[in-house]
Amino acid sequence: MTSVSIAPDRRAELKARHRQAILDAADSLIRERGKPHFSVDELAERANVSRRTVFNHFASLDDVIMMTCTQLLSAVVDEFRAATNAMPQGDGSIEALFDRITTALSAIDLPTVVAYLCGVLAADGDNGRSHSALNDVFSRATEQLSREIIDRSPAIDPFEVAVLMSSTMNGVAVVATRWLVQTGGTLDASSRRVWNDMLDRLITAIRHGYSAAG
Repeated sequence: MTSVSIAPDRRAELKARHRQAILDAADSLIRERGKPHFSVDELAERANVSRRTVFNHFASLDDVIMMTCTQLLSAVVDEFRAATNAMPQGDGSIEALFDRITTALSAIDLPTVVAYLCGVLAADGDNGRSHSALNDVFSRATEQLSREIIDRSPAIDPFEVAVLMSSTMNGVAVVATRWLVQTGGTLDASSRRVWNDMLDRLITAIRHGYSAAG
């Protein structure tokens, strides 16, 4: 009787472990090759599971790849959320909120995320697709984070929060697109300086829009 009650838990644990192993293997292969260029057999071997197990968890290789992107994005959103939550609320103004958001954005390694997503989302030789996909990614993140920040900032007009988040995140999407064009998504000291310069210019431009007229 005991074995009957324990077995389902063990099966669920094994299933979850296999699923995560497949996603981790896909992430590892993508990072090694710069693109999602691998077969189901290669993925299964890296995850130390059978080909059949891969298809028990995912409908296709594309499904694995998109879930890998989703997992990465969830981690980035969690990192952003933790960074903003850890900062002082300030005086509760829109300016203080802007400082919290931009400080958090500057602390996250966004170039690595953007380069990764570009490599995953772009079809061979089709940068337009990757840039469009990146914009979609930032749009989804903006909607999610806006709702959370509105809930945590009751003293600020929700409209102002939505505008702030939209202008900031859409600006980051512009930075990402231009950074990819200018650097090709290469991750080195020079390309990171380009990213930091563009992000600083974005933050300065938006900040002037929220400053009192001189």
